[in-house]
Amino acid sequence: MLKGKMQVLTDQETKDMIWKKGDTMFYKKGKTDPDYCVLKFTATSGRYYCDLKTESFDIK
Repeated sequence: MLKGKMQVLTDQETKDMIWKKGDTMFYKKGKTDPDYCVLKFTATSGRYYCDLKTESFDIK
């Protein structure tokens, strides 16, 4: 499991960077569709399970 911050990016440069040709199936107006945005997740900490115990960690 990861914890962190999520940002909603709507600038055209970022949207252009990850756009794929087939994305028009979901966004009919293309890269400029007002419903199209990019989610950027930055992890700050996490937790995992190993050897019958859980461990937490921070990400720096």
